[in-house]
Amino acid sequence: MKAARRVFERSGYLDATIQDIAADARVAYGTFYTYFGSKEQIFTEVVADLLVDLQAVAAAEPPAGPDPASRIARANRGYLRSYRANAPMMAILEQVATFSPRLAEVRRHARRHWVERSREAIERWQARGLVRAELDPAYAATALGSMVDRSAYVWFVLGEPFDEETAIEQLTLLYCAALGLGPPAGADPAT
Repeated sequence: MKAARRVFERSGYLDATIQDIAADARVAYGTFYTYFGSKEQIFTEVVADLLVDLQAVAAAEPPAGPDPASRIARANRGYLRSYRANAPMMAILEQVATFSPRLAEVRRHARRHWVERSREAIERWQARGLVRAELDPAYAATALGSMVDRSAYVWFVLGEPFDEETAIEQLTLLYCAALGLGPPAGADPAT
């Protein structure tokens, strides 16, 4: 699995070969087939591990304050840091989603965790009267998650210059404004 990830990151999905993966893992070509039936299968396994890595890095963020905006800032910070740590594989995941329906489903699955967490949070905040009731939690979570996810792609994969702390602050302010929330506790009201 580690060898496959290295090969995918080095060569991309299309140019990676089973022979390259076996050579990097220092095993015979046929040994690959003892464990995996295809390049697509091992890629799917590598992405499953990637998701665990993304979630672990994000979860390692220090606890947030009790207000929703602080929790959103923590989630945005964790997502950007986890994306940065895994940007080469995230770029490849974007690539494969464009040409394979099966791998497009793998990409959709990769974002599902984040969208579901956001949807559940939005529903809780609506129940407490903190978020506008007319918002559909699923659509709001999808749209706001797409904003954060695509921004991460543009910054970490395409290389558009940015300052990470400013990015986190601005993504959080946009996210909160869309939900009708105020800024995080302790945020500078002038920003």
